[in-house]
Amino acid sequence: MSDALCRVKGMSCDLLCRVVGAWCRGEMPDWQIADDEEWESLVEQSRAQGVSGLLYRLLPDSAPAEVRARLQSDYNTQLAGNMLYLHQLAQIVPALQSAGVRFAVVKGAALLATVYTAPGTRAMKDIDLLVHPEDANVLKSVMAHLGWQEEDEDIAGKQFGERYRAETSFTRQEGTLLLRAEAHLDAPGFYPPSRADIWNSITAVAGAGIDEMPVLTLPAHLSYLCAHYYYHHCGLGLKWLVDVALLASRVTSWHDVVVTAYQFGTTRPVHLALHNVAKCLQVPVPQHIVETLRFLPMPLSLRLLFELCKRPGFLHYLGIRLLDLYRAPSWSRRMGYIWRKITAPRWRRNPQ
Repeated sequence: MSDALCRVKGMSCDLLCRVVGAWCRGEMPDWQIADDEEWESLVEQSRAQGVSGLLYRLLPDSAPAEVRARLQSDYNTQLAGNMLYLHQLAQIVPALQSAGVRFAVVKGAALLATVYTAPGTRAMKDIDLLVHPEDANVLKSVMAHLGWQEEDEDIAGKQFGERYRAETSFTRQEGTLLLRAEAHLDAPGFYPPSRADIWNSITAVAGAGIDEMPVLTLPAHLSYLCAHYYYHHCGLGLKWLVDVALLASRVTSWHDVVVTAYQFGTTRPVHLALHNVAKCLQVPVPQHIVETLRFLPMPLSLRLLFELCKRPGFLHYLGIRLLDLYRAPSWSRRMGYIWRKITAPRWRRNPQ
């Protein structure tokens, strides 16, 4: 097992990557499992990597009944949760459009509407929206009207649109489930001067029960996912790698992918993600594209901070905090962010 493979998969077995990779390529998986112990390991690793629902859809007829039952339970749980989220999204999208809010659906819901073939194969933990900064207050009023409550516990500050990291979350209680919607005024890991350019990369698709869902164009969404994959997840997790693989398998113009990554300053994360997609999942990616992305110029300061972000443990945490400060629009905003981080209640020492 190669170092790159270990980094992406953690302790998951080669079989899991072979099976999932075949599905990403549109091929039939080659199942070669020796005994019940290997089945058990496969189930546990698929759960740890967030792809157990997908694995259920790929099981052969020879799979043990107990294995099928466990994975079916995961799939049904994901399906039920996803349907709840998509039902809510079907109300959020037209309401925001009617209010004139400029936004795009990103990550889970957008992927379910564009590249995943069944709604239960990819778990959604929340609804992710990329929102134009000038429409932040309108967004809040629309979400409140729909019954969503903004969370104010974020240590980056209570004023959405003024807090440094420019993100907030909304929650809604549905029976025993607490649904969450994340709103972002900025794309994580993007080069600051390119922030406004993202709004020229919006298109509309029909999917997930919504006639006109605004999403990022494929090259822009690929840049967004790759930056998110390393900025938030340190380049770990098969679930996120499958997202990248599915988008990569649908690329019609690699030239647009390269140009978009250069424009947004995401050449390094896109290079790393595509390299791992080709190596670990065997999804065909032109080698000259991977090499081009590798050697394209990128702001040195941003590149060094990104290198920290893709290191596990403390260095990853330090990297994303420094990148947050680097991307702040002003020194007053930087100092306010540092002060709120220091004085936030959860950072205070408990009295002895």
